Amino acid sequence: MPNKSNRQKLATILLAALPMFAIVGATASLSGCGFQLRGYGAPMLFDVAKTAVIIEDNRTSFPLKLPLTKQLEALGVDVITNMTLADVASNNQRAGAETIAAITVNNVRFKRYELVGVLTEIRLVISADVSYQSMDNGKPVTLTNPIQVERSYQYNEASVSTDDQQGDQIRDWLYDSLARRITDQYVAITLPKVTPSSSTSAQIGKGAGIKSAGSTAIVVPNP
Repeated sequence: MPNKSNRQKLATILLAALPMFAIVGATASLSGCGFQLRGYGAPMLFDVAKTAVIIEDNRTSFPLKLPLTKQLEALGVDVITNMTLADVASNNQRAGAETIAAITVNNVRFKRYELVGVLTEIRLVISADVSYQSMDNGKPVTLTNPIQVERSYQYNEASVSTDDQQGDQIRDWLYDSLARRITDQYVAITLPKVTPSSSTSAQIGKGAGIKSAGSTAIVVPNP
């Protein structure tokens, strides 16, 4: 009877630990071998492994660097944060050098709109001009797109606390959301041009809102 009880306890512990093993395994697979989209038969790997993240060094832009770096690294991107556009161009012109892609974020700005009433309705908007430089069939491609993220909240100016703590939290949320938007567009641009088993094509200029001189198509699997 004691042995049977011990076996049952051991089985319970192992079953409880299975989800954690699955999460650890999935994380290792994601960061080490790229990522796989539904409908594709193989993991998706970026054509250019290294990407320079270039963000203006000021109080408004700098807080975006950390969440953007984390978002990209979660997809297995080797992020470089100490290069300029001139450094990237010089590297890519050298014969035999490993190609480096680039994400440049300029003109990060906040706008605050207030609708005064019993409670002040505040809409906080963060915008940025984002440029993506990558390679398409061995040729450099540059796409530029303005991105905007916003969120509204209510603020009671008659409250005991005069600090807008919720506004500070919203700013952090906006930086994280902007980083996710930039990462999503970068993935859409740099996806390998392969055909899945069941897919539909979407134009970047229409689907992701990216302005480009040519028509670059991305392949999006059906949900």
